[in-house]
Amino acid sequence: MGQQNNRNERSTLLKAKAKAKAMGVATACGLDIAVSILVGILAGAFVDGQLHSSPWGLLVGLFVGLISGFYMAYLIIAPIVRSL
Repeated sequence: MGQQNNRNERSTLLKAKAKAKAMGVATACGLDIAVSILVGILAGAFVDGQLHSSPWGLLVGLFVGLISGFYMAYLIIAPIVRSL
């Protein structure tokens, strides 16, 4: 009976650890995407202000931020998927 409880506790602990790791990966991906988009928008707005080319700099910055954010998320997720 004692060994069964120990196994259940270990299984529960491993599941909790896996959930915490998944939450960490999801948080890192979300932050990478959000920060990349924000930096792209701010850089685009700065370029628009300097070149008076509104809204083209903002749009280019937005798309560059999106692409770089998703690429960073891919770099985080790819090794995890490969290990499965």
